[in-house]
Amino acid sequence: METIMVLIFFGMVAVMMAVTPYITRKTESFGVTIPEAAYLDPELKKLRKQYAAVIIVFSILLAAALFIAVSTSQLLQTGFALAVLVDIAGNFLIYLYFHRKMKAIKKTRNWAAGKKQAIIVDPKFRSQKLIFSNAWFLIHASVTAATFLMTWLCYGRIPDRIAMHYDFNGTPTDWVEKSYRTVFELPTVQLFLLILFIWLNTMIAKSKQQLNAERPEASLEQNVRFRRRWSAFMIITGLLMILLFFAIQLSFIVPVPIAWLSYGGMGAVLLIVAGAVLLSVITGQGGSRIRVGNGAVQGRFQYDDDAYWKLGVFYFNRNDPSLWVEKRFGSGWTLNFAHPAGWIILGLIILIPLLLGVFFS
Repeated sequence: METIMVLIFFGMVAVMMAVTPYITRKTESFGVTIPEAAYLDPELKKLRKQYAAVIIVFSILLAAALFIAVSTSQLLQTGFALAVLVDIAGNFLIYLYFHRKMKAIKKTRNWAAGKKQAIIVDPKFRSQKLIFSNAWFLIHASVTAATFLMTWLCYGRIPDRIAMHYDFNGTPTDWVEKSYRTVFELPTVQLFLLILFIWLNTMIAKSKQQLNAERPEASLEQNVRFRRRWSAFMIITGLLMILLFFAIQLSFIVPVPIAWLSYGGMGAVLLIVAGAVLLSVITGQGGSRIRVGNGAVQGRFQYDDDAYWKLGVFYFNRNDPSLWVEKRFGSGWTLNFAHPAGWIILGLIILIPLLLGVFFS
């Protein structure tokens, strides 16, 4: 059963990667700026189909290798971790191949000839209701506070030795001696997640405004809906993860079948991944797949800022004060890596979990 759930996970990731060229804005193709009309160009349509096919074949081969490895060695956790790394590296290399092909195609075309490059900014954009209120996180905060309080009041009922990690079969693999420091590890992780999700929700509202120069009015409505949908997803995902940690902490105090926690944890991960895939497909990057009025403006070409996108995925623009910008390839946001605060934030996101791991070890 565990192997099946892992394979389902890889299957959903494969689907997400395969559909990525179809959910990206129609003014961008494999990290390269194009006019919206070129999206339906036969050569570009063929390129998207080829990319999807290569991703699916690669994912099937990787899943087959993982299945064989697990069948012979039974090391599901180790195999899963290695497969995730190979999957990330493989998908990125596949993307780079098609990114270079797309750059070569653009070089041979003359799409911008006779068109004025434009950046559209709506001064009323920030007055729109872009996200759901952070007040929703009071629910998350209540669960986190309840976890801290439950742990404090029921400290005496927690066993002297606590199982902190399990394999996919529900067998404990790591034990620690009970102390106030060890029993408050999971509530502290909850608190970190609470702060992280509040920050992410806030950044959705504050991220750089990006409207389609060829369809400014329609793209404005699409972008507002895009942000609100992802805001709702952040709120729901955050609550699901905090509730999962509450359940794990509760298992230290009262008997909870380990199978429930194992399958519940994997189920929660699958649900989050499936939700992200579904939301990306029905919404598209920047809301590009949401149907709204047309309102096209002729003679405009989306401002070509390819020079600031390294490999089509890393945004590096010292002249742009924006910290948080939409991804070029995929759905969601990324950092402006030329902004000093971007590196500080990225460092904190990586460093804080590491410090928590060291402190509670």
